[in-house]
Amino acid sequence: MRHWLVRKFADRREEGTALLTAILMTAFMAVIAVSLIDQTRFALFRTANMDRRDQAYWYAMGARDFSESILLRSGSADRLVMRPQEPWLTGPRQFAIEGGQLRGHVRDGNNCLNVNALAGNAGAAPEAPGRGLDMRSTQLMFSALLDRLGVAPDRIEPLKAQIIDWIDANTFQEAGGAEDQTYLGFEPPLRAANQPMVELEELRVLPVVTPGLYARISPYLCVRDERTQPPLNVNTLQPDQAVLLSALFGGGLSVGDAEAVLLQRPPTGYEAATELFDHPLIAALEPDLALRDAVTVRTQWFDIEVEVELGETAFSLSERVELTQDGRLRRHAQRFGAVQ
Repeated sequence: MRHWLVRKFADRREEGTALLTAILMTAFMAVIAVSLIDQTRFALFRTANMDRRDQAYWYAMGARDFSESILLRSGSADRLVMRPQEPWLTGPRQFAIEGGQLRGHVRDGNNCLNVNALAGNAGAAPEAPGRGLDMRSTQLMFSALLDRLGVAPDRIEPLKAQIIDWIDANTFQEAGGAEDQTYLGFEPPLRAANQPMVELEELRVLPVVTPGLYARISPYLCVRDERTQPPLNVNTLQPDQAVLLSALFGGGLSVGDAEAVLLQRPPTGYEAATELFDHPLIAALEPDLALRDAVTVRTQWFDIEVEVELGETAFSLSERVELTQDGRLRRHAQRFGAVQ
């Protein structure tokens, strides 16, 4: 009797152990299953995001190629004059795409002030007639531009000096400028680039530049590979860019008068850039003959900007291209960005 009771108790204990083991195994398998489901869900989500990003990338590349084809037609070698009605001058354009939208914008890259020209080739003249301004003339235009934009006089010269110090190869500090000894005190420390700017955003690191100042001046500034100021295209300048034309004449031409000159431009534009100097408001200034090289009717530089929104993915592309005299397009810089 006693042995039977012991055996019965042992059997029940084994049954309890087996049940507990089964419960633990079930719980363990459930945890593994949930983990696998989460990993699968994450993998599917990541794959979908990568697909959208790739699709947005190719949309952007297609828009870029389309923009380049328009520029090639407008700037073919046999077309010496670009008109105010050029198809790429229509401003930002927006297109609906499946699951989102695409925006594209082509800007005339000549119609801005090249900050790299402020520390140009030691004041050397432009390489050829019609190629723009030398260093000294660009510095005068820069000062006039900032003055017309309402920048405080006590900031204009320091900003110019700090740009020159950032770009030039020497370590001599201009009056009001900033060289390595200034930037080494930053957190984190850095050094002056001592080379031409690659992106306009480099201005943000200069001590004198505040977010407000950058927002005010950046729409009229640019970065170009050449160390001279490219000539303004008098056929593609827009009325809201009249301040550039005013600055070109050292401020002797008011912004209002510069806007009037642009609004009174012939409907099909000027056949030659020098026709601008026949306008009464310009002729009255008796401008230096050298300024005739500072205007053109054929653009050399262009900025292409593309933005794609696809679902929760945003993709951007910006490109700087050069249109050569023989009608070819040369890519100088591209920048991509994606946000999910």
